Amino acid sequence: MKTMVIGLGPEYNYDISNHALWSSENTRYASNHGASLISRTLIDFFNADYIDDFSKIEDYRNTYDLCVVAFATHVTNWRDVSLYTDFVKDLKIKTVAFSLGIQDYSAGSSMVNDIHHSLKDLLNYVVESSGYLGVRGPHTASVLLKSGFDPENIVNFGCPTLFAPLNRDLKIEKKKTFKNPLVVYHRTMADLNESLLNDVKILGQDFLDEVVFVEAVDNEQVVKKAELGNYKLHKNGENALTQIKSRGMFVHTFDEWYAEVAKHDFVLGARLHGCVAALIQGIPAVMIARDVRVEEIAEFYKIPYIKYEDIGNLSIQDIFDQADYSEFNNLYKHRFDNFMKLMADLNLSDNLSFEIKEPSAYWYNKEDLNANTKILFRDLAQLSERLNHLEKKQHRELIKISKKIDKITNTFRKIPGYNFFKKTL
Repeated sequence: MKTMVIGLGPEYNYDISNHALWSSENTRYASNHGASLISRTLIDFFNADYIDDFSKIEDYRNTYDLCVVAFATHVTNWRDVSLYTDFVKDLKIKTVAFSLGIQDYSAGSSMVNDIHHSLKDLLNYVVESSGYLGVRGPHTASVLLKSGFDPENIVNFGCPTLFAPLNRDLKIEKKKTFKNPLVVYHRTMADLNESLLNDVKILGQDFLDEVVFVEAVDNEQVVKKAELGNYKLHKNGENALTQIKSRGMFVHTFDEWYAEVAKHDFVLGARLHGCVAALIQGIPAVMIARDVRVEEIAEFYKIPYIKYEDIGNLSIQDIFDQADYSEFNNLYKHRFDNFMKLMADLNLSDNLSFEIKEPSAYWYNKEDLNANTKILFRDLAQLSERLNHLEKKQHRELIKISKKIDKITNTFRKIPGYNFFKKTL
């Protein structure tokens, strides 16, 4: 039984000289080591081949019996995945998707009220093919529910990357202090207090980091020029650039990036999968939640995290001291069991590289169930409020138009012969 993985690439392959190509196919051209962690995890789970050439449909159909879709922040209304939708529908083999997450930069799931029609078509095909959609947590689930998917087909199980070690007993042992911290960097950290970037190794993760971290990239290169301009919008942008120049690091292969994370004994930052890369290697990490995408994973696994607005003047030492991994350590085995249960429900035992130890049922605590209910009803309430606002706005516009018509009519009434003209009509 052979498996293929499509979607996010397992290796960073962004070409700084051709940003237009990346913009048109930004799933296909990997530009983020964190995204590559997703596809690599799925490839390892299935001993799968990564397929990027979609021209050999008949050969693939005769070779593979399972297609795994490696997506990340694709649960949004603007990401066109028609390339993948058309492929899987032509391929006509069993297809599964369980790395789905809500779009980045959103403050809440209420900001995403539908998904792109191409993703909806693909996920409908997945449901028909395998029965279930695995999602990162209740925020992502709520968007799919609002998009018309049946809750019975949606399983909140987290992100597959957290299960990469295939170790149900994974625990994070926090020492009293750290000696070699690492910041997994995102540009928005230039809005935080300067101490978080001073005197610490800073690791870049995506193509926007590359153009800033790598001095060999010409300052007149289009993306670099735009990105350097963005730093001027951040209150500590100049300091961030100074610290990056002094201790910033960007590597072009996934293995180098993953190995660099392993060299440190505490990881902090706004990169979701930069922190995940630390945790699955047993390294304490604290996520800085810049959006609901990061917050969803942190809350679902009880990974210590802090929001931008709560950082204030806290130092790395302060954040480390506050981090408590006891809830994560206690919860992880249940999340792992849910992962195994989903693999069993998808009937993947013959394709996986490991043996499924299936629990009898999914395990969710009260907080999980409350989150599902609260988020969905809050989203629906906010959507209703938005619709009411639009209706009131349209009503005001109609009143304005009506007044303009009255004004024009009154003007005509003053024209000699108006009454005769009206009778003629």
